[in-house]
Amino acid sequence: KRAIGTMSILLETTFGDLVLDLDIKGSPSLSKNILKLAKARYYTNTLLYNVLPGKYCQMGDPKGDGTGGCSIYGLIDAYQSVDTSV
Repeated sequence: KRAIGTMSILLETTFGDLVLDLDIKGSPSLSKNILKLAKARYYTNTLLYNVLPGKYCQMGDPKGDGTGGCSIYGLIDAYQSVDTSV
């Protein structure tokens, strides 16, 4: 049973299904970012690393080298900074 203000999403991986429990009320921006990136299939073929079963894992690093990836906010900023007046 989920707590009020939470949401779960299912990610299918080559190692099996991964259920992410998102705390929508406690971390609204993080939850929105994960949901939007999942919907855009950003996590497809992305490595999972730094896994602590039952606690957490890290993902979304396209190079797999620990330098990180992008967020929906970075995508929005990049899109808005493009000069479309040409």
